[in-house]
Formats: sequence, C-alpha cells, structure tokens
Amino acid sequence: MVGITNKEMDIEVLSNKSKEKEIVHIPLDPPLMNAKEARARLVNMTWEAIEGLGMSRYQVNIYQFDVQQAFTIFACLCMYYVFLAPKEYIPYEPFFASIDPFFKIFCMSLPVFAHTLENQLFMVPLLKKHRVRSRKLRSKWIFACLVSGGPAIARFKKLVAQEKQRLDEEMKKL
Repeated sequence: MVGITNKEMDIEVLSNKSKEKEIVHIPLDPPLMNAKEARARLVNMTWEAIEGLGMSRYQVNIYQFDVQQAFTIFACLCMYYVFLAPKEYIPYEPFFASIDPFFKIFCMSLPVFAHTLENQLFMVPLLKKHRVRSRKLRSKWIFACLVSGGPAIARFKKLVAQEKQRLDEEMKKL
C-alpha cells in the first residue's frame, strides 16, 4: 500500500505483462469517516480477498491428538491382531477360524481404503481452505487422517471453530 485517503487507497502492483510497477487506485465506498475506521475497513477487505480465493479466514497452526483418534487406532489394531495373530494367541479361536479368508482380507483393507478416501476427499481440501502451509503440520494432519480417519477430521474442525470464536471476539474489540 502506497497511500490512503478518506476516498481511496493506492497500492503498488507488479504488472504480469510488462514487469513494471503500477499504482492502482481503489475507491473506498463509502468514504472513511476518520483514521480509526481505516484499520477495520482494511482488515475486512483482506478477509474478503482471502474468502474470494476460496480460503477461510480461520487458520489452524497446531496439531492435536485426541481420545477419539486413539480409540479408532486401537480398534483397527485389535482387528488386525485377531485376523493375523497365530491361532494359539487368539481368544475364541473357533469363532474366528470359521471366518472366510476373503472376508478377513476385506475387513483388513476397509480401514485403509476408507481412511485414504477420507484423507483425499475431506482432509486435504480442509488443509488448503484453512491455509495450513507448513509441510510438517500438513504431514501430521494427513498422517493422522490416514491412521484414524474421521476423528482426525472432527478434531481439525473443532480447532477451526475455536479459531473462529477467538477471531470473532477479537473483531468485537476493534
């Protein structure tokens, strides 16, 4: 931003074609009443631009593991143990021995398939929308979704809701 008056804002942009800097005048409608109003108006313009790009103003900058994720991981591990452990280590062996091998393979591949689908259809778009750019943080959320599926997505959405509440309270103070 180069300058601002009560009627317009001037910004300097780099032209794509000529690679030269140009000054662009953006009218402020309605005009600013005082200098104090400028900050709030500029913040709102920033949010409008971010939302215009299909992103959210609410950004997640942390990873949190919760009990629901642990429960899902534990349930999957129990299933793998029952289907893959030697017969002498399985409780109720006659019951599990009667299960068709195809059904065992199907049951073991289902969480992998479902969590991969959840990751691609839900988690990756959420990470993009909420501007999670850190490679390390993105990797944590993607791995959490691959391992635990839906509970990781639910935890991410809960963190987004907390960030929304924090930002909304902050905006009320302005």
